[in-house]
Amino acid sequence: MSQPSPSNRPLRHVIVGVGAAVLGMHRPAFSLPTVQLVGVTDVNAAVAQARAKELGCPAYPDYGQMIEATRPDIVVIMTPHPFHAEIAITALEAGCHVLCEKPMAVHAGEADAMISAADRTGRLLAVSLQFRHRPEIITAKRLIDEGRLGQLQRIDVLACWTRAERYYRQTPWRGTWKGEGGGVLMNQAPHNLDLACHLAGPPSRVVAWTRTRLQPIQAEDTAHAMLQWSGGALGSLHVSTAEADTGDRIELLGTGGRLVIRPGSLDVELFEPDLRQHIHETDVLWSSPAAHPFPVSLPPGEADHAAVYRNLHAAILDGTPLMADGAQGRLSLELANAITLSSQRDTAVDLPLDRAAYSVLLAELQAGEFVADQQTSSE
Repeated sequence: MSQPSPSNRPLRHVIVGVGAAVLGMHRPAFSLPTVQLVGVTDVNAAVAQARAKELGCPAYPDYGQMIEATRPDIVVIMTPHPFHAEIAITALEAGCHVLCEKPMAVHAGEADAMISAADRTGRLLAVSLQFRHRPEIITAKRLIDEGRLGQLQRIDVLACWTRAERYYRQTPWRGTWKGEGGGVLMNQAPHNLDLACHLAGPPSRVVAWTRTRLQPIQAEDTAHAMLQWSGGALGSLHVSTAEADTGDRIELLGTGGRLVIRPGSLDVELFEPDLRQHIHETDVLWSSPAAHPFPVSLPPGEADHAAVYRNLHAAILDGTPLMADGAQGRLSLELANAITLSSQRDTAVDLPLDRAAYSVLLAELQAGEFVADQQTSSE
């Protein structure tokens, strides 16, 4: 019998929080030749047993015992966000690589500790930010890195993740400060915040407003932020679970062209000449440079969790760079924290985030000592 190549050998995986709804998104990855499931655990023992039977592996009463018994290559974390940091650090210090669901933690200080643990142990810390694997995002990132847009001037991100009230009622920790550390910014929008940082780099200043308009939750169901980048670009970000818009879209405008990104599509226009040259040289007082459609061919691929697993496995087995390591995963979390801090303190927030200031605010919110800025739909 032929032996699997080093790049294709099975890696031992365990799952912490196997009862999570997101398990369904991970399931396609379990059929990869590089995946061997050797254990699962969940705070709900009955659910853990049922999932273990489905997945063909043992269930364990807690993650510490499971890691000790199975000595896995990879610990997959699907628990609610407040538990991510502790579990990840324990797994890393036990010599395991970690794949953590988004957001990687509740506040940037926890992410710092996770990254430090990965650096200290020489293990990989990957974050499930599968939108980075979308073919249109890969192509847009390449065009930006090639300088096709010239100097970036504006970045606008809009995303609507409409949810029914029942979504929150059936899982009471959702949308709470103690159970989730926030609302739409911590649950749905990390993907959108991540793409803004991935494509344009992390912003340097945030002015933001968060509101709880329709959903029966403590934290925000809507967030709006004005963003500034150190290179001079300006932008906006708007996310909500309480609006009836469709999908998500990102527009990036530079002196050399424009990108409009929607799920599965990328529209590109390039300017001739670059706006900077046009403004300097044209004799026409009211004019813009000519805009020419630029055809692009999107590479094959799917923005699913299987792509995240394949990337992590290639990083372990072949040294391929991670698409979203701990430092990259921290970008969207830090931006989410900054948006919350700006709104709650009614002030502009500079990045990098003041960890101590955010920790104080989060403790107040979790203790109910600070009245969050909630608005009703009748405003």
